[in-house]
Amino acid sequence: MISIKKILNEVLNNFSVEIDLLIDSSYNTYDILNEIRALKRVTIVTVITPEDYTQSAGDEYIRLRMKIVTRIEAQEALQGILDDAISSKKGDNVVSIQGIKSMNYREGTLKRID
Repeated sequence: MISIKKILNEVLNNFSVEIDLLIDSSYNTYDILNEIRALKRVTIVTVITPEDYTQSAGDEYIRLRMKIVTRIEAQEALQGILDDAISSKKGDNVVSIQGIKSMNYREGTLKRID
């Protein structure tokens, strides 16, 4: 008999990727992270910023490990997530997640999780 786990692994692809996030320090970090967690395809968001990293005035740098689930190509899904987080909504000059200045994935960190 085929288990449900095997069926889901055939249909869905799980990936892990590291994200560099630059936010305006006047915004609440936890609210921004919760909004990222609410994005389509995102399953887990973990902060992995080195403890000895020195922050600059006015901006806060955060490194994240993000796990995503997708049926489509991983690069395409990841770009869709980044676009949803930082692009302006149609007709508005409002960024999707307020406080994000920059959000990029780290090259070479996109890996499939089995």
